[in-house]
Amino acid sequence: VTDECGEALYIRDEVSGRYWSPTALPCRGTGRYVTRHGFGYSVFTHLEDGINSELTVFVPRDAPLKVCRLKLANLSRQARRLTVTSYAEWVLADLRTRSAMHVVTEVDAETGVVLAKNPYTMDFPGRVCFFASSAPDTSVTCDRTEFLGRNGSLAAPDALKRTCLSGRSGAGLDPCAALQAGLELRAEEDREIIFVLGAADSREEAFALARLFTGPARVEGALNEVVEYWRKTLGVVTV
Repeated sequence: VTDECGEALYIRDEVSGRYWSPTALPCRGTGRYVTRHGFGYSVFTHLEDGINSELTVFVPRDAPLKVCRLKLANLSRQARRLTVTSYAEWVLADLRTRSAMHVVTEVDAETGVVLAKNPYTMDFPGRVCFFASSAPDTSVTCDRTEFLGRNGSLAAPDALKRTCLSGRSGAGLDPCAALQAGLELRAEEDREIIFVLGAADSREEAFALARLFTGPARVEGALNEVVEYWRKTLGVVTV
């Protein structure tokens, strides 16, 4: 009996085609992974083929969403072309096996935000879930079968063998949300990309939250608020 995770993050070198996860699962790279937990957040660090990654995960105190901030640093002596792919499976109920057929997905053409809703749920009728990225240009798919491939797995998804995602969304799919963004790093350059997964009462609120929490300044502020709250709650005194 297993309880497999329905989320994953991948980094791919566009020259060699190699890919790995910034966390030890589901697609472990070579070398050591370091995980540390702070006041209301977790950080995962790894160095793979000259690319250092630092993934920070936390939940803001004032918004129903999860933030994943990935910082990448090119420690090699040459420019690198990479893609970052973030993946999540929609449930929107108690069991995915019962709810998947009812989940309807949509990709907003203007913002690139992925929306998902389950019109048949009785627990949160009218709620809209969303998945967004800070990257200006992303390819996307809401088709889990396309992403994993036939008999595929998160350890080796079929979508990472292709250059980009198809853009499929709508009803009648095996629902997921996958966003893929490309970036170029000069030697010793560093960049960051933010992914946000959350829920809202309406489409308008979903767009507003996605826009707000894909901004680096707001994310840094929200993280500091979380840390300060837990320090005070636990009575931790800093010197």
